[in-house]
Amino acid sequence: MLKIECIVNGDLEENCYIIHNNKCALIIDPGDEGKRIIKKIDTLKLKVLGILITHYHFDHIGALDEIKEKYKSAIIYDYKSSTHNEIECFKFKKINNFGHTMDSCSFLFERENIMFTGDFVFYESIGNYIEENEIIMFNSLKEFVKLKDDIKIYPGHGLSSSVGFEKRNNYFLRGI
Repeated sequence: MLKIECIVNGDLEENCYIIHNNKCALIIDPGDEGKRIIKKIDTLKLKVLGILITHYHFDHIGALDEIKEKYKSAIIYDYKSSTHNEIECFKFKKINNFGHTMDSCSFLFERENIMFTGDFVFYESIGNYIEENEIIMFNSLKEFVKLKDDIKIYPGHGLSSSVGFEKRNNYFLRGI
């Protein structure tokens, strides 16, 4: 059974997630406090198979070098990765959500019905974007609202939510 650990870290209180199943683990957005992330993984006696990066802002990758050094065999997944990915006990889909940045992506675990959205969609909000990216962000949001309502989302900051809740309550998704 998949378990999700959230380590809120750094001055911007970024959510780093450690997801694990049968002692296999993936790290999502190792933003800061690498020693704390490593300690949690060691405490749980996990084998890190991959590192998923939703985008390359400093608050999401501040501990990336330290994590890569510790877990040398871990594969990096980001916006350039294949759409469909499978690594041992994990199967997930990478969805590019350009707009907040031009390297933003989310990771959807369809079997578990969960999605890690980085700074794309938050609880009742969305990630900021520059004016030139407005149409790109809008197009990404149009794809987001097509997802199943019961998918639970885990954002890069703040509380978790669901696609359905955001469709009903997120001001930025009204009229899409």
